[in-house]
Formats: sequence, C-alpha cells, structure tokens
Amino acid sequence: MKLLEGITVLDFTQFLAGSYCAMLLGDMGAEVIKIERPETGEVYRTYGPKFVGGESTSYLSVNRSKRSLTLNLKDPRAVSLALRLVERADVLVENFTPGAMEKLGLGYSETSKANPKLIYCSISGFGQTGPYRGRGGFDLILQGMSGMMSVTGEADGPPVKVGYAVTDMGAGMFGALGILAALIARSKTGKGQWVDTSLLEAGIAWSLLPAGNFFADGEIQQRSGSASSQNAPYQAFVTSDGFINVGTGNERLWIKFCEILGLMELTRDSRFKDNASRVKNQKDLEREIAPVMKRKTTQEWMRLLDAGGIPAGPIYDIKQALTDPQAISRNMVVEYDHPKAGRVKAVGFPIKFSEEEFKVSNPPPLLGEHNREILSSLGLSEDEITALKREGVI
Repeated sequence: MKLLEGITVLDFTQFLAGSYCAMLLGDMGAEVIKIERPETGEVYRTYGPKFVGGESTSYLSVNRSKRSLTLNLKDPRAVSLALRLVERADVLVENFTPGAMEKLGLGYSETSKANPKLIYCSISGFGQTGPYRGRGGFDLILQGMSGMMSVTGEADGPPVKVGYAVTDMGAGMFGALGILAALIARSKTGKGQWVDTSLLEAGIAWSLLPAGNFFADGEIQQRSGSASSQNAPYQAFVTSDGFINVGTGNERLWIKFCEILGLMELTRDSRFKDNASRVKNQKDLEREIAPVMKRKTTQEWMRLLDAGGIPAGPIYDIKQALTDPQAISRNMVVEYDHPKAGRVKAVGFPIKFSEEEFKVSNPPPLLGEHNREILSSLGLSEDEITALKREGVI
C-alpha cells in the first residue's frame, strides 16, 4: 500500500514551489489531479530553453505522479465542477497571488463550506497576511529579502544568488510538511484547516544560525565565500586539478587534518589554538593551508582525508553529482516512459521508507490527458464532456 493511498489532492499550482509540493504528495502515493488552463496549461509547459519531444524539461521535472484536468475557471460551469471535486478531495494546493482564488470562488471560505474536512494549502511569495501579501514573489526576490544572498558570495564581491531555487523548493517542502501535519490533526478532530507558507518564510527559516548569532549580540553575518562564520577550517580549497571542500568540526579532526597535511606546527600556533581563534584568524589560516592543498589532486586528497576520517568532498558539477555512485545507490536518479518525451531521467524521491520502495507511478501528464476519466467519475456523460470541450469550459 502506498503511504498516502486514498488521499486525493487538487493541484491548482504552477511554477516550482506549488508544483513541487503537489508532486511530493503524489510521489508518496496520493492521487493528484492537476487543474490547468485549457489550450495552454500551466506556465511551466511553455518554459524554455530546454524541451524534449516538445515537452518542457521544467514541466517534466515537477509534475510526475499527477493526472491533468483542464478547466477554464473564468466560466462558472468550470468552477462548479471544481467544487464538485473539492467535495471529494482531501487536500487542495494553490500558489496564486493571495486573493486570486477568492475571486474565482475557490478560496478557503468557499471550499471549506463545500468540504469542512479539506486541507487547503496556499504557497505564495510573502504569505496570506502582512503588508506585502499582494506582491508577487519569485525565488530570486526572496533569496534577497530573506537575507540569504547577503551571506552568499565572496567577501569582496556582490551578493550572489544560490544556484538552485532554494526558497521555491523550501516553500514546497514546508507546504507538504504542513499538509501532512494537518492530515494527522484531521484524523483526531475530523476538521480540515488552512495551511499557509511562503518563499520568504522558507528563506528566513534557513537562517537559524546567523539569526541566532544576531539575536545574541547584534552581529550581522557577512559574506565569506565558502568559509564558515562558526568553524575553521571549513571551506573549499584549490587543489592541483580542481577544488575540494574540507570540514574539521572538532579539535580531534583539526589535529588529524594538520597531521595529514604535514602542518603540525599549526596546532601549536596561538592564532589557531581553538576553533574560536581559528575563525577569528581565518584568513591567516587559509594562507597557511592553501599552498599545501595545491600540491595534490582532488582525488589524492580525498583518499588521504577519507582514510583519516576527515569530512571532505569534491565540488561536483551537476553531471558528476548525478552520476556519483552514492547518488545512484540511493536511487536519486530514476527513469520513466513518457508518451511524447520518450525515456526520461529525473531526480528521485529524497526520502527512503523501510516499507515502501519509490517508483514513478505516472509520468507528467499531457495537457487535459485525464479530462474524460476524471469528469466521468463525477457522473458526466460522454456527450456532456464533449459539449464542455466544444464550449471551451475544459
């Protein structure tokens, strides 16, 4: 039995955060019905620059484990059909600008009347309340406003965006987490509720350590490249053929690291006597270590550091990350067949369960692929479905 088998999710989302949230639920076995605009579908269907068999790789990346139903929500008949689906659903996920679903007649107040047990999840840039609730918000904007960009990049350079859309995906993860918690609560109370999260909150939630330091004494963390503001050495070093990350999280590892590098004199240097001193004198420490690290290749250092129990790792590009034996052994690359794109590789599900083996249940659906199947389940006849198609309702 799938973990979320029997749970029906209505996915009124587009872009990354909402679509990722709904996909996580689908990957865990929920039945996810993606509601899309007729003709064009969700925005990611048209996102370039990469397409496979005419299908956008952006859309394919976050829409597996779903079925597609097209509804023109500007037509009252489509809204009526959506509310009939709501009556049967357990969860609704949406990521429109706050207020947009209310204008369609599908806000929380309307849908919760139709189904008091409904878990309604809203994901937005800034949340459903507060002075910025009406603003649109993309990952770049919220990486900046959450403080994340202020600590990313080299000390003498400008703020830098994290290369992955982390506030988008974080909001999707927190949305899924909130939905699961609300489902557990519903099993005790019989009542649904509104789950509200945002890209801003995802970014701020990950600021725990620099925020803790700020709350303690008002110090504002600055950019320091790959180096840490709380541990040293804990950063990337240049090797003879690339880069390597090294982390010494305690005094035992620090001493062993110096032994491997042949720099035991550093352990007797007052500038580096403990972690606090090493952080304070981080630039001096880097000047001592960096020339030695350049004498060997990344893999030579990996063998030595790994044998010595020092946490270390090469800095991979995306190809290297996805082909690493550890990632492959953890099923972080999966494959499925798509009717237009053919055999597709994708990132796997990141959680492992002792009683459940992850497999892609359905490939990302074609636009409106399941219209007849879903509408038939509501009791509509073939003639009624054909008429709705002809009249632009679906």
